[in-house]
Amino acid sequence: MTSTSARTCKACDRLTTRGTTQTRRPRITLPTNKDSRCTFRPALRTIRTRLRDLFIPGPLGEPSPQRTCTDGRDAGTKTELLAQAFGHPHGAGFIGPGANPLLRTMLTEALTGKAGVAQVITTRVDLDRLLSPLSAETVIESRRPRLQVTESLEDAIEHLENEADMTTMIRATNDPSSGSPAVVWFATPGPDADVVHETLQRWPANSLIALMSGLWPYGPTHVIEETGPRPLPSQPIPLLSAEQAVMRLSGNTS
Repeated sequence: MTSTSARTCKACDRLTTRGTTQTRRPRITLPTNKDSRCTFRPALRTIRTRLRDLFIPGPLGEPSPQRTCTDGRDAGTKTELLAQAFGHPHGAGFIGPGANPLLRTMLTEALTGKAGVAQVITTRVDLDRLLSPLSAETVIESRRPRLQVTESLEDAIEHLENEADMTTMIRATNDPSSGSPAVVWFATPGPDADVVHETLQRWPANSLIALMSGLWPYGPTHVIEETGPRPLPSQPIPLLSAEQAVMRLSGNTS
């Protein structure tokens, strides 16, 4: 999708003028606060099992096709999409040798799934990187209208800003518990992470899943190895403040 009209999006004019790099340090893992204490989220067994299947090398060294996995729940229970599992309200980044294979898998799942995704947005450059120029052309033709491919990050931002207000109106008239399908955005923000984040914030909660190639300073950055993501602890880890650590080390509390 290429726009030939004058730019109307609020963030577009900042994309070509920004030349500074991000100073914020990316967070490799994201803690959550509970009862004024910081706790890391435990790993999800379902996601760990699915990813182990995804990254088992095939005959030619490629990740094996995704297989149906369960985590002990009833067979009729809806399985969470990988994009939802790895996503974050403020976006998520992906780095490491397995980042592209995982993003490719999430793209394929989002485009072929029967429910949960209303639209997939990406640029032609990102699609070519995850697939190939020749394959990307075929996918664009076969996966419309769910797949929307723009010529640039600027075009993607303009498209998403135009859709944000309409999505807000639709969400306001629907039952919040109905679970409306989300839009999944695959992008490479580079030095324009702040502009991308501003666009993401314009959308209603849980309606836009932003999956970024590279370090992401506004949310978690997932390190993906060749064999899959680094496993997280199976139990929550209560993170101590300096005062709590001193109290325990002093023997004043258990």
